[in-house]
Amino acid sequence: MATLLLTAVGTAVGGPIGGALGAAIGQHVDQNILFKPHGREGPRLQELAVQTSSYGSPIPRMFGRMRVAGTVIWATDLKEARESEGGGKGRPSQAVYSYSVSFAVALSSRHIQDIGRIWADGKIFRGAAGDFKSATGFRFYPGHENQLVDSLIASAELDGGTPAYRGLAVAVFEDMDLTDFGNRIPSLTFELIADDGMVGLGTIIADISAGHIATESNELLLGYAAAGPDRSDSLSELDTHFALSFSSDGEKMNAKPRQVAPHAPVTMLGDRAIARHNQSVLERPERNMVPETKVPRQVSLRYYEPERDYQAGLQNVFRPGTSRKIIHREFPAAMAAAQAKNQAQSALWILYDERISARLSVMQSATPLKPGSLIQWGDEPVVWMVRHWEMNRGRIDIMLTKAGTYLADAGQPTDMGRPTTGLDALAGQTRLILVDLPFALDAPMQASDHSRLYAAAAGETGWRQAQLFLIHPDGAGAVPLGPTAAPATIGTVVAPLGPSASHIIDQKNSFQVQLHNSDMHLESADYQQILAGYNLAAIGREIIQYSTVQPLGDNRYIISGLFRGLGGTEQEIDRHADDENFVVLRPNDLAEISANRYTPFQPVTIAALGRGDERPVDQMVSAPGRALQPLSPVHPHFVFQPDGDLSLHWTRRSRAGFIWPDHIEIALAEETEKYRLDIENSIAVETDSPEFLLGADVIQTQRESGTTELVVAIRQIGQHGISGPLRLRIPL
Repeated sequence: MATLLLTAVGTAVGGPIGGALGAAIGQHVDQNILFKPHGREGPRLQELAVQTSSYGSPIPRMFGRMRVAGTVIWATDLKEARESEGGGKGRPSQAVYSYSVSFAVALSSRHIQDIGRIWADGKIFRGAAGDFKSATGFRFYPGHENQLVDSLIASAELDGGTPAYRGLAVAVFEDMDLTDFGNRIPSLTFELIADDGMVGLGTIIADISAGHIATESNELLLGYAAAGPDRSDSLSELDTHFALSFSSDGEKMNAKPRQVAPHAPVTMLGDRAIARHNQSVLERPERNMVPETKVPRQVSLRYYEPERDYQAGLQNVFRPGTSRKIIHREFPAAMAAAQAKNQAQSALWILYDERISARLSVMQSATPLKPGSLIQWGDEPVVWMVRHWEMNRGRIDIMLTKAGTYLADAGQPTDMGRPTTGLDALAGQTRLILVDLPFALDAPMQASDHSRLYAAAAGETGWRQAQLFLIHPDGAGAVPLGPTAAPATIGTVVAPLGPSASHIIDQKNSFQVQLHNSDMHLESADYQQILAGYNLAAIGREIIQYSTVQPLGDNRYIISGLFRGLGGTEQEIDRHADDENFVVLRPNDLAEISANRYTPFQPVTIAALGRGDERPVDQMVSAPGRALQPLSPVHPHFVFQPDGDLSLHWTRRSRAGFIWPDHIEIALAEETEKYRLDIENSIAVETDSPEFLLGADVIQTQRESGTTELVVAIRQIGQHGISGPLRLRIPL
């Protein structure tokens, strides 16, 4: 009866759409005469959490602020790019492949204002400031009825043509770099901003019903996704969660909450309104009560929590009783935890109160009673709510339920739980530091046959990577070198580090370093860890290890317990200046520049371009190639012979290893062993052994010229270069 009545009323009011809505509401009423739960499949939270590309997938209508996965409606094949790394000087090159893709995602069948954050595989891909964490082109179409065709899609679909997807909010990604996503299209979710501020239930119902249904509810939601095969399913979903009563005023339909608000008007029915048959009063209202054990004792509600990046939340409410029945509901809305608990609590007690129903017959001349009206009669203390009515042989049969108590608060405080939000920070400008090392970071015990130049880079806390380029010295262009490594731990030394000997642990000097961002930190290490290679760092051109770290706050540290001049850099100990670069040397944090891209001992300029850089950031190294230079000799010794000759001895070092095992001779790592001696104001000679005999005549000539001190510089000659000097002062 109600289906036929409401279909007719809906058709008269709103045409075919109104008829469909009326039929849906009427069918809902008919199927709930005994007020049993209505079993059906509505929008589910997991349907909004996984990106789809299936034909026939419903595209939801978005309200307020909501997170949605969307539906892929167009995509190109993967685009492959090939680059060669390495090669040259007898080494094979390696082909490196990267992939990108262009695609479009339908987000909402209702106009939206803007897109906020975007997540890729659950991680922040586009921040709140609009910055993308990986390279991609991006365009957004809000769903206007006059929006234009996307130029990329149009150019790719010249033969078949393409629609403008008017009335559909669409996001288009062009050449999205898939390196960070395993060379596949990641699962994207979008924060959509459809309305300013919170959106009312009335706005949602009016939109879904095309303006044919108004509501008195003042319920506000932060966001809502209306999905389903048709409008009636979307309305039924709202009815399930908000317990609405539908009625018609002859022009349009009205939806009214079934909760009894404070001071709501109640209509009193007198005996004259009660229908009579053959001059006798019809039987008083017949009542029906569903057993308490058949009514749910628990309602479990899943929803979206905005404060946890719209992750699914769960609220459970209970009532006393012996029933074991539990209702699980999934509501595709974004709201606070307290609001969700209130809604679940209201639903639980409405179901409990409405287990009591009644049927009352009144005269046709009685006061018109619409669904949602509250009535009492005689000395009945119970307040009843009109659910629907039927015409029956000159009288009106009214179906009633016991009016539920209005619940403004669920009573107990609730908590949304601990947020598991992803990092959303700006990348900032890239800081690039080039480090010319005398060894390979991953193989410090082996001699290198080529230069070892590394790039250390970082930015602000949101920085991930930058692309490196070799800048031609003549300005002819730039050669891509690939990406940087993970953000390195870098900073600036506040004041110059003082001098020290290289053969002792420097307990006298310390230095203060300002790290580049708050995500970087330093830790102390014991001597066992130091021997294992922990806390290796570069200050300017000197390589050190440090054992003690004292945090000062604000990303500043005092570092002490220093092992100085490592890797043959002892000559840099007394060459420090203000504001030198500090780099922690970890293999995974530094990217090596392929040696075939530049010439050793010649100036080289490298540039980096990250997501937050307006223009490339470049650095220059004047003469890279320390890994090819022999190490300077050590442990000099001299003896004047009885005949006046001067005997010089020293110990060679090898770039084949910087840890000297006891009683083991380290390989030479050069084609031949050769040394050069420069005697100040005198001669330069070469020798092929770590010793030299300076004749007495040379010594005598120096003395006669007034020289009181003989200065000798000893250097090892290697196949690629010459070492720094070992200086020896000999009094005459």
